[in-house]
Amino acid sequence: MERQTILIISDQPGFAGAITSCWMAGQNAPAFALMGSAHCCNRPPEQEFDLAIAGGLDPELRGPVLQALQQSAKPVVYISNLNGHSPKGQNLICLPETEGWAELAVAVAKEVFKRVRSTAELMKLAEANAELERQAALGRYMLDVRHNLNNALTSILGNSDLILLEQPAASPKLLTQVETIRNMSLRMNEILTRFSSLQKEMQLVEQHRSERGAKRSPFAGQ
Repeated sequence: MERQTILIISDQPGFAGAITSCWMAGQNAPAFALMGSAHCCNRPPEQEFDLAIAGGLDPELRGPVLQALQQSAKPVVYISNLNGHSPKGQNLICLPETEGWAELAVAVAKEVFKRVRSTAELMKLAEANAELERQAALGRYMLDVRHNLNNALTSILGNSDLILLEQPAASPKLLTQVETIRNMSLRMNEILTRFSSLQKEMQLVEQHRSERGAKRSPFAGQ
């Protein structure tokens, strides 16, 4: 996964340093970008980022900055010192500016990243499952076609054999054409026979998925 970027927005000296020092103490630290509130007032930040941490903002610019961040639709962790009057927003997580706020902000940001990764993985699994369902539907259709074609080929082979047996005096050209029809029918029959193995493989896959689902069920074994 690509390295994530955290945008730190603050007008308070030491705010960004507190965040970066807490994160740098661990592994897999993201990239950091720093910005003052005046640079993202009333408009989404031009800096690309995955998550923003804001705090220590100019009181006059606090509202416009938070509105601009919410327009970005990216998660925002806001360190609030409004004495219980915290702004609200769909992508806004407000934390009080109490002792240990930097460690708490870092912990929350890491959990947000975990959730984003989990959501991305679930989406990939859903897409893979949808593709498997499409392939399974195609496989079932092909098996149904195989059954119908087998019936038709049986009729073609039977009639071509009768023509070859009952019309020995037919012209060489006609016999050659009938023989060609018979040979092509046999070849198609061989190809369709291979679908039998596909049917068995599909049944094994379905059985494996059912067993795996049963093992994951919280009620399994009760």
